[in-house]
Parts: sequence; C-alpha cells; structure tokens
Amino acid sequence: MSSARAFSWRAELSRKGIHLASSAFPLAWGLGWVAPVVVKGALAAALGIAVALEVSRRALPAVERWFTSWFGGMLRAHESRALTGATWILGAMLLCALLLPPRAALCGLWAGVVGDAAAALIGRALASRAAVEGKTWVGSAACAAASAIGPWWLAAASPLAALGVGLAAALAERPQLAIDDNARVAIAAGLAACGLGVA
Repeated sequence: MSSARAFSWRAELSRKGIHLASSAFPLAWGLGWVAPVVVKGALAAALGIAVALEVSRRALPAVERWFTSWFGGMLRAHESRALTGATWILGAMLLCALLLPPRAALCGLWAGVVGDAAAALIGRALASRAAVEGKTWVGSAACAAASAIGPWWLAAASPLAALGVGLAAALAERPQLAIDDNARVAIAAGLAACGLGVA
C-alpha cells in the first residue's frame, strides 16, 4: 500500500501560508524595519522551538497527539517520521543569515520561503496532474521567477544577477533528494548570490 497522501488544496495552502508568512524575515531585514541582529535572533529562537517540538513529539505521545491534531494535515508523508520542512527551512535560513554576507543572506532567505512556495502552488495549479507525484517545469519556472524578485528588490542586485540567483534556486529545488528542498533552495540562492557578487 502506498504511503502517499491524497492531495488537498486546503492543506497545501495552509502549508505554504506558513512559508509565505516567513517572508517577514527577509522583508523586515531588507526593508530596514528591524536590525539584522534581531532577524538572526528571531530565526534562532524559531529554530529552537522547532527542534524542541521535533524531539518532544517523538518522545512524548501527548505532544505527538497535539502536534498531529494541529499540523498533521499539512505534513508530507515522510515528515511524520522525519524532520518537517519548517525545521529544515528555519535551519537553512539561520545558516544563511549567520554565514553569508548580508545581501547574499537576504537572497537565500527570500528564495527559501517565496521561491519554494511559488514552485509548489503554481506548479500544482497549472500542471496539477504531473505535480501530484513530483516536480513540474511550470513550478521550476515559477521558483526561478519568484526567487529572482528578492535579490532585485531587497538586495539591489542587477537584473542579470537576480536571474542567476533565481535559476540557482530552481535548479536546487527540482531534484528529489534526501536534503529537503526548502533548505536546498535557500542555501543555493545564497551561495549563487555570493558567486554573482551580490554580497
């Protein structure tokens, strides 16, 4: 019997809504609403909470029941036994924020939340049959376009550099690998930004 779950737009929109809410991190940093150190501290705190939940839901049945009642419908099948996408993306965003130059970090943070969400939502909306089991070229194009907006808008990248960051994000999002695509997109975009001089 397959462990795949039937696709639900309600669950997917809830899941990606959390993603898009996380765009508050690069927006607050890039638009100067808060100091970078505040964003880094908030990311560290959020990751700490996520890791505590990951540990607790495996060790304590009561926490697992609570977690499943609130978030179970949004989880991918493998996330019931592995790290959730939220934990992966928070870890990748924190790594980008701590280790990359500011403008490159912004590119990584933006792509990780906005680019990945665009890939899933637009890919499923416009190529739903192919998207049921895997990636779509429509989703990859959406990831590239959405990921390019942040470098151009928030990091003052040239249009060509922004496009390069977007393409790197899309290439990182597409493969089916053990490392979560949320994390791959953020890190690939941040590293590409460094390589393209967006630092």
